[in-house]
Amino acid sequence: MRLDICCVGNRFNMYRNVIALLYHALVDAGHDVTVSQNRVTTDALTIIVPPMAFRVPELVEALAGRRARYLVLGVETLGGIAHGAGPEAPDDREPFRRFFGNAAGVLCLFREDLESYRTVTPRPVYMRYGCHPAVAEIPDAAERPVDVFFFGDVDPYPARARVLQQLREAGLAVDVLAGSSHAPHELLRNARIGRSKIDLNLAHADHVSPQRVVYLANNRRCCVSNTVPDPDGYLAATSAFPDDAALVDACRAIVADGSWRARGEEAYERVRGWGMTGIVTAALDEVLAGDGAGASLLAGNR
Repeated sequence: MRLDICCVGNRFNMYRNVIALLYHALVDAGHDVTVSQNRVTTDALTIIVPPMAFRVPELVEALAGRRARYLVLGVETLGGIAHGAGPEAPDDREPFRRFFGNAAGVLCLFREDLESYRTVTPRPVYMRYGCHPAVAEIPDAAERPVDVFFFGDVDPYPARARVLQQLREAGLAVDVLAGSSHAPHELLRNARIGRSKIDLNLAHADHVSPQRVVYLANNRRCCVSNTVPDPDGYLAATSAFPDDAALVDACRAIVADGSWRARGEEAYERVRGWGMTGIVTAALDEVLAGDGAGASLLAGNR
């Protein structure tokens, strides 16, 4: 099948992990795959990232006018139908409904989103974030001089700043690459990850980011996380602790006893069975089998 993964907006690197994961999995599954930005092709089934692309009126109009075939990747939790309200017109949900209603389906990384998406499309499909050898790309450095590394926005989230300060006060060498919403290049991030013993996940909402934690486990990294609701089981990729004090104590103990490498290997073993090639193939089969035109397309492009 001819597929294109299209990132809409100017934050390609924010979604780079999942784009790379999908690309390699789909190529392995035998598809003809390209990756684009802000350009929806006419000769492919397009997977649009992120779902908030509905906020681009020109895109919604173009997709409706051309009847272009596309799927939407639910890379972030939807958080309910309220996300349909745009910042300029908070009560206008029509672009939201048109964007998802005209889609061949929505690939959801979070189970909790399925019910919300069913209000605007009959074809939401759960697709767990998984693993692929091609995204195991962070070198296993012999020396890791940094105890704890965190990548993400800090200033808008006082709880994150508090934990980072507590780690420093515990005597740990802490490195922070802030400003993730500005989407710095992944090599800037990965070079810093490569120097660290522990990579920190500090969830700021009631869900886990698989783009962070499963990606890290795929790279055999020791990820220490706070605990949040996790119906998808993504916390299996981490060593999770219930509160700030327990998290800080755990980081100090892991650095002291040198167990960070073993914990990274254990995390990898827990998630290695989430092979993304099989996961994305099953999800595409399900979503396109439920779509009349998609069923014939799927059958003719194996």
